[in-house]
Amino acid sequence: MKKLLYIIIPTIILASCSGDPEIKVEEAEVVANPIDTYEERTAEIGRLSELSFGDSLSLKFDSKHAEKLLAAYEDYIEFHSFEANSLDYQFYAGELAKELNKPHVAIKHFNDLIARKPDHEKAGLALFYKAMIIGDMLHEDELAVKTYEEFIEKYPENPFVESAKASILLQGQSLEDIVKGFEEKNS
Repeated sequence: MKKLLYIIIPTIILASCSGDPEIKVEEAEVVANPIDTYEERTAEIGRLSELSFGDSLSLKFDSKHAEKLLAAYEDYIEFHSFEANSLDYQFYAGELAKELNKPHVAIKHFNDLIARKPDHEKAGLALFYKAMIIGDMLHEDELAVKTYEEFIEKYPENPFVESAKASILLQGQSLEDIVKGFEEKNS
């Protein structure tokens, strides 16, 4: 107790002697029930997934809860990256960011998944989605084509290779040009 008084009293004296009459004290945000364990984080992801997407018969998407779900995925990945399912959550975070119209966040998650484990079962699809986002959302046609080509080279057995080849041919074309091309081809 004496040590505490030795610290508090000089602080009060210094504060009262300073020319600044207003002492600013920042308060830390207190969280009532912080999520801090593997079990709590996985339960939170499950709860928010249900709130974000509803039941399987509903096509309702709740973006407010989806934002929280994305944050929950990111927390899980940060604190539990050594867990095998963190790679799946990294992929889901990328998909969710894409749906929330956050293309750069989605690309970051897909890149991280590929960098962490390039032979993961979802790594090929992550690279394919990255190419789609670059082309469709960011309208960076040349980079999208290069990314599709990288996908075809790295994952030649992936079922989306034909889609990637078609996307390369169509990249940068307007919807009107694509429809016109199909009409000409079919006539």
